[in-house]
Amino acid sequence: MNEFNEQEESNSLDLQAELNKYLKKWPWFLLSLFIALVLAWLYLRYTPKQYATNASVLISTSDKKNNSVSMEDFSNLALGGNLGAANLQDEIAIMKSKPLLFDLVKKLNLDVQILNEGRVISKNIYDEVPIFGHLEISNPRKFVSQTFSFTPVNSKEFTLKQEDGLAKTHHYGEQVVIQNATLTLYKQPEISFKSPLTIQLSHPDIMVSNLEQRIVAMQDMKNKSSIISLTYVGKIPQKSENILNELIKQYNKDATDNKNLESQNTASFIDGRLDLITKELGNIENQKASFKRNNQITDLVSQAQLSVQNANDATKKIMDVGTQLEMVNSVLSYANSANNEQLLPSNLGMPSGLDNVINEYNQLVLTRNKTLRQATNSNPAVIQFNRDISSMRSVIKENLQKSRISLQSNMAALQQRLNDNKAAVGKFPDQEKIFRNIDRQQNIKEALYLFLLQKREETSISLAVTTPKARVVNPAYTFLNPVSPQNSKIYLIAFTLGLAIPFLLFYLYFFFDNKIANKADISRALPNIPLLAEVPTADKAAGDLVVKNDLSIYAESFRILLTNLKFMINKIQDRAPVILFTSSVKGEGKTTISMNSALTLSSNKKVVLIGADLRNPQLKRYVTTKQIGLADYLADPTVELADILGSSNLNMNLDIIDSGTIPPNPTDLLEEKRLRTLITDLTSKYDYILIDSAPMMMVSDSFHLLALADVLVYVTRAQYTEKQLLNYIKVVAADENVAKIGVVLNDIKKSELRYGYGGKYGYGYYSDENKSFRERLKGKF
Repeated sequence: MNEFNEQEESNSLDLQAELNKYLKKWPWFLLSLFIALVLAWLYLRYTPKQYATNASVLISTSDKKNNSVSMEDFSNLALGGNLGAANLQDEIAIMKSKPLLFDLVKKLNLDVQILNEGRVISKNIYDEVPIFGHLEISNPRKFVSQTFSFTPVNSKEFTLKQEDGLAKTHHYGEQVVIQNATLTLYKQPEISFKSPLTIQLSHPDIMVSNLEQRIVAMQDMKNKSSIISLTYVGKIPQKSENILNELIKQYNKDATDNKNLESQNTASFIDGRLDLITKELGNIENQKASFKRNNQITDLVSQAQLSVQNANDATKKIMDVGTQLEMVNSVLSYANSANNEQLLPSNLGMPSGLDNVINEYNQLVLTRNKTLRQATNSNPAVIQFNRDISSMRSVIKENLQKSRISLQSNMAALQQRLNDNKAAVGKFPDQEKIFRNIDRQQNIKEALYLFLLQKREETSISLAVTTPKARVVNPAYTFLNPVSPQNSKIYLIAFTLGLAIPFLLFYLYFFFDNKIANKADISRALPNIPLLAEVPTADKAAGDLVVKNDLSIYAESFRILLTNLKFMINKIQDRAPVILFTSSVKGEGKTTISMNSALTLSSNKKVVLIGADLRNPQLKRYVTTKQIGLADYLADPTVELADILGSSNLNMNLDIIDSGTIPPNPTDLLEEKRLRTLITDLTSKYDYILIDSAPMMMVSDSFHLLALADVLVYVTRAQYTEKQLLNYIKVVAADENVAKIGVVLNDIKKSELRYGYGGKYGYGYYSDENKSFRERLKGKF
């Protein structure tokens, strides 16, 4: 549990340390924020406002649910009716089509822009433009955008000057020939102006592409309505409204033109079909008349019925005539075979009045027979009766023969009549088939002729009456508040970037920075090695040496260093402690640290400082030393301690032993036993012995001194010593000859210090509060 709490506390400290690294850079953040807000103000000051303009239209649609082909399909030929459900996405594509937008550009003369040159930016004038122009391009492929300087001369003339060209005078309304085009300028009579203007000519295709990108057309997908919403964002509200309104007009005009073109084509088609059908209908009527004339038909049905009726009548008459002929033949046969005493059949409906003659004959026979009852055959009356009966029989036979001949003749005539009627009735199906085919073609042509006449009238009406396809729901209107740039959004972005950019730069700086920055870096890398002190950067004006009664933060840091050293060596009482100063590489300030430590200790103690860096001695930078030193003492047994020991001119309690002559074999010299003897002699004469040695990673000289030292002070330098070199300190600390070791962080910025009240050294003695704000701010940078 304790380990968990320690880990959590460590993580909290690491996070706080990381945050403090950025908080120490607050002047840079403040400067970046100020610059970002100034740039945002300049951007808002000189960036033209963009306003959103909206319009909405209702697209006329017609749905057809039945997809079968019928006569109803012909009704769509008139007035250009839709054959299917209207696709609003297709209509949107038509609205933003290049030909339609090209007409819009030419209608509003968007390819000729009038600009008013400002001190910073050029402003496009549209609402009260004093002039307007019309551009005619002769060679679209070679035409490029051009800019002219326009200067009015008087109410009728002006001068045009192209870049790097000569100014030429022209009249308003005159066609000015330019490269691959002609330009005509007109003056607004109600607007007066005298200042020069800039005329920018753009290729219409460029303007079309610009409009195509900036016009946003959307369908209301949520309600699935036929309303299309149009949006255009521009700098000039009136221009944006004109663009959307003209777009709707051009769309309606294009739809009307297409509809009229279709109607005109339909009318032409109908007229051609009417002429053709009129000719075909005349041919069919002529064919029908010829058929009736050739077949002697007036009314086929009536004549067929009459033929059937005649055939029936003829059949009945044949039966009647046949009956009469049969009776005549029977009576004639009977009359030929009968004698004068027999009666003939009577009242049989004989033709030609034979029934009356037969009745007279039979009456005459009956009268004779009655007479024979009373008289004989020789009776004159009987003879007369016989003579009359024979005469009358002959007459009857003769009449019967004539009647038979007449009936036979009638029978033949009726039979011929019946045959003729039957033949006429037999021809009727074929005649009816042919006649109905002719009549059907005539009816079809007549129906089509009447239908086309009707459609021609409807097409004429559609050409005369035009209904716009897009009905305006909301005409173009512009919102009062600009959509860009938005002040709050721009300032928020500037504020964010003002903080984010320095944060990112510092993050990259800290990420790639492999130098020690503060004591936290040392504490993380060397948790078991104490940090003795943080020595701030020395004031250039005061120098890097501690002086007497110095109350600066710089001097206070050495007092803290020595206090911590005394705590580490407080058990050494019988002799003077030996303190060895070293570093990893050259330039980390070990000589400065050792020199100032000696000066601080010498305020009330007797101190000797030995320069043991035989290869690169640096003590001469601070004090005047003797010509010979430690190297001479170790190399020449005749040299005594008094020969190399000298008093410093900085403090009477501080003596100096310089490194002396630079030897060729410093490592061998430091192995001499005489060095230990020297240290032993000095421990009885001084309170503290300080040794300034060579960097340990560069040469091995200092390793020979480890066994002589009670404490090893390892000097590092902020923003100089690489973090990976701290691992080498672990190696040195693990050496068996190292009794105690501590680390000093040198040349650290005052902002990185964490000692004292409020992070300041010298509470009651010295603080940055005595400096002006300008000086403190300068120190931050």
